[in-house]
Amino acid sequence: MTTTSKSWRVAFLGAGAIVQRGHIPSFQRLPNVETVAICDVNLARAQAVAEEAHITHVYSDYQKMLTEVQPDIAVVATPNIFHTPMSIAALEAGANVLCEKPLALTYADAKMMMDKAAQVGRILTVGTHYRWSTPMRAAKAHVDAGFFGDIYATRTVWQRRAGIPGYGSWFTNKDLAGAGSILDIGVHALDRALFVMNYPEPTTVSGVLFSKFGTRGLGLGGWGSDIVAPTADARYDVDDLGWAFVRFANGTALQFQVAWASHLAEQFFLEIYGTEGAASVGNKDSVELYSTLNGQQVKVQVDIPNDTLGSYARMVESFVRRLDGDESAEIVTASQALTSVKIIDGIMRSAVAGHEVSLTEESVSTPLADPLQR
Repeated sequence: MTTTSKSWRVAFLGAGAIVQRGHIPSFQRLPNVETVAICDVNLARAQAVAEEAHITHVYSDYQKMLTEVQPDIAVVATPNIFHTPMSIAALEAGANVLCEKPLALTYADAKMMMDKAAQVGRILTVGTHYRWSTPMRAAKAHVDAGFFGDIYATRTVWQRRAGIPGYGSWFTNKDLAGAGSILDIGVHALDRALFVMNYPEPTTVSGVLFSKFGTRGLGLGGWGSDIVAPTADARYDVDDLGWAFVRFANGTALQFQVAWASHLAEQFFLEIYGTEGAASVGNKDSVELYSTLNGQQVKVQVDIPNDTLGSYARMVESFVRRLDGDESAEIVTASQALTSVKIIDGIMRSAVAGHEVSLTEESVSTPLADPLQR
């Protein structure tokens, strides 16, 4: 835990479940952090959260909050479409920003956000917290120790049986969410793979998107902001399944598969393929290593300790330690965040084009069409 004499005042843009269950408790456990303000267009919700979490200042206007409170840290956890303008406003107000995933809807927006952070000398990072989970830390330790040799491929999967969040809310509204499964769980699955690959430079991507369950009111999960019961007028115009294949400049490859809903069993894993070893990394307590020892094929079940703290709290603590000046404290860097957004942007472009696309700076800077309208 951080022990610096510096102190940080945190304001929250958004008062939804992820702020209530993830961000607020994660910041409040740190001794040099004060949670000072919260804002939500639903003022009653913001007031209720503030009362429970003992947060003094409550707003319905985020710009007014930023001006009056002048926080050191701003957490942006609102519908996806607002991540770019709110993060830029917070940076311009002098705050460091932890933005919920996805960082942005397009690569062009993400680049603009990171350019602004560099211009004002503040840190902007994104909340892809699963890399801080104990299975992922264990897997990365074996990567760093050289167990795998040269990693040449990964396969990352997060597939739900019935897990469409917030049906009829902003989650399933393309104007507010930008996309469905790929911008929700897909961002997490992608970061897990790229993290162990040390974020190589992507060159091409071939992707497809489908919307086969939500459009029929099927595959609904029991969570999400402002859930609306399935009705004839409930809006659902985002993807509920996305697949992709990514090639990188160093010759490596990544297979990506996510789904909010399907007729198959729940799956959440990462496979690592190396010249000297391989691994299957689960979510909670599963890391299996594979290699050859003395001419024999071997499988090792790694003992993963129970993590009572959780990946959210570890991510937030690492972010604050970096602000404290600890350069060894890990965050999702600007380069990493942009690489992830570039790939997701490319998946949507490939889904529109119907073929593999190049991920040059120029190709991902043009306006993005609707991948479900091909």
